[in-house]
This record gives sequence, C-alpha cells and structure tokens, in this order.
Amino acid sequence: MPRAGQNVRVMARQRRTKAVLGFAIAGLWILLPWVLPWLLFFFPTIVLSLPGSVYLSCLVPAGFSYFQAQRLWSKANRADQGAAGEEAIATVLAPLQSEGWQMEYGVRDRSVGDVDVFLLSPKGRAYTIDVKSHRGEVRSDGKQLYRQYGRSQYPFEKDFLNQAKRQAVAMKKIKQLSFVTPVVAFSQAKVEVGQNPIAGVYVLGKQGLVRCLRSLG
Repeated sequence: MPRAGQNVRVMARQRRTKAVLGFAIAGLWILLPWVLPWLLFFFPTIVLSLPGSVYLSCLVPAGFSYFQAQRLWSKANRADQGAAGEEAIATVLAPLQSEGWQMEYGVRDRSVGDVDVFLLSPKGRAYTIDVKSHRGEVRSDGKQLYRQYGRSQYPFEKDFLNQAKRQAVAMKKIKQLSFVTPVVAFSQAKVEVGQNPIAGVYVLGKQGLVRCLRSLG
C-alpha cells in the first residue's frame, strides 16, 4: 500500500530525470559547433562541406531541449509540493488511526488518476480527500472555489469540487459502498468558505480537517 505522497514523489523523480537528460542534450547541441572543428582531423571532407548555417542551427534544438527540460523541472517542483501537502495531511490524520479509522493513500483509478486519501470511519462512513497544496486564502461563492488576493478574486486552474465528487464516485464503485463523502483539504492555504458542504463537497483547511471528520463520524 503506498504511503502518503509516494506516487507523486515517484512522478517528481521521473520528471527530474527527464529534465536532467534534456539539459544534457541541450548542452551537447551547444557544444557541437566547437566539437566539429576537431573532427577535421578525422573526417575533413565531410566537415568542410558543411555550410556555416549548420553551426548556427545547433542553437535551435539546444533551445528547444532546454525549455522542455525547464518545463519538466518546474512540473517536478509542483509535484514535490503536492507530495509535501499529502504528507502534511497524513500527519494531521494520523491520530484518527488510534480511534479506529482506516486509511489508504494514493489509490489508483483509471477514470480519476490518484485518490489522495480514502478514509473509513469506525461508524462505517467513507470519505475521499483530495489534497491541495495551494497557498493564499481560499473562498467560495457557494458554487465554486477561488483564491482571494487583497480585493481581487482568481479562479483555480481546475474545478476542484467536481474533481472531488468524481473521486468519491470512483471509490464508491471500487469499494462497493452506498455513499462516499468527498472532501477537499488545503494543506497550506487559509480556508474561509463559510458554510460546508459546498455543492456536496466539504472544503477544509489542515487545522479544521480532523475536527470536521470527527463531527461527521
């Protein structure tokens, strides 16, 4: 059974490995114009027939490889941040285990990807927790979530509420349960959404997560 954040850590390592390879390829393309003159000693006819544009054109694949590698490195950073968020939520949830709660982390499903946390309470009530590592302040208009920065409001890149509900439905099928309650838990953000649930989803910060789960049973 995976540990909290394990699947995301593996994904981050894979992305970093590809990024390092991309940086290396970019470096080789940049070095190629300086390496080619040395080949004159071995293949003078071939090298001398190369037009000057060939040397300049090496910068194109070098730049492409570099930016692809940079993109992968950034995605790896985001994955590590997400894994840290899952680990932080797992630490918060740990006391529930001694109270009889059952927990699974990183449950894979083709339709929704990874379900970060699946919980089963001593009373038999099931929950999915979709962990988010975003910072700032999270608010809601009663239908959707958004980030509040000063007086400005910004929507999230995805519909977290719908995503959480899809994960709950997936786990309902996997575990053959009558109902699964979806939860979105922010590991770093301050959550000020008013009344829960929102469109059937409980939206909570790290500090209030365990308290809410205990109250729901």
